[in-house]
Amino acid sequence: MLPLSEKHNIRQLEELNQRGGRMLTVVDLIDAGTLSVEMAAAVMEALAKGSSLLTGARPGGAGKTTVMAAFLNLMPPDVAIVTVDDPSIIQQGLERPPQQPVCYLVHEIGAGHWYGYLWGRPVADFFRLAAGPHRIASCLHADTLEELTEILVGPPLRVNPSDINRVGILGFMRMDYSTRGPVKRRLATLYLRSPFVAQSNRFVYHSASNSFSREPWDSDAVSVNTPQIDSGISSQERDGDPVRHNPFCDFIEHLMKVEARSLADVREEVLAFYRDRAERRA
Repeated sequence: MLPLSEKHNIRQLEELNQRGGRMLTVVDLIDAGTLSVEMAAAVMEALAKGSSLLTGARPGGAGKTTVMAAFLNLMPPDVAIVTVDDPSIIQQGLERPPQQPVCYLVHEIGAGHWYGYLWGRPVADFFRLAAGPHRIASCLHADTLEELTEILVGPPLRVNPSDINRVGILGFMRMDYSTRGPVKRRLATLYLRSPFVAQSNRFVYHSASNSFSREPWDSDAVSVNTPQIDSGISSQERDGDPVRHNPFCDFIEHLMKVEARSLADVREEVLAFYRDRAERRA
């Protein structure tokens, strides 16, 4: 049985559901080829260290919201998800930082009047929340990191570039029409920024082979005071293979074996994973 706080978080994620039906989990997305076990494990590790999350895709229906929700369901325990349905929530967070870590969720950074959308000057304040115990999560219509940065830094948003550099996970979806049959939705580029991972790197999708590769990424990050959150990873695990030989990869593989197909089922497994880690370290 999930605690009330976890049920609240799942309700926040379910409100992202724009097309009805069951919300997809990382198990569904890996099965569909949208992303790999290694990518999900790397994201979970970065989330464990307090990373914020942005996803992007220019066309609607590419899966940016689905991927964002599936990733947020891998966050460590005791992080409250708060949907920003009014700019006043941002100001409250800036003026009265809560003791409990909070993930402020904006459904989309876009010029619309729908629930959970945010546009204009409040967007810059939203990014200021990605400091201290806070993290942020959202998506927007951008196909590349360069396009995302241009939208955020330019008018009317004018987000401080140093605040963008606090975001440790940035993923961009692509709809692949290169083969016959249904369109393939792929997490075409996934950027992971240090210090939320040992070294900044990115995953890239290759349409010809329908596969992903991992490569170093020079993030050119502005130096900011990023909080260090204990992820439960030993220095030996961190200094070795950043994905294959750490507990997060083992956990994602476990999720695949048990076929956790609902947000609640995945969440139960996530909580059990962190309880086990805490007991082993006690």
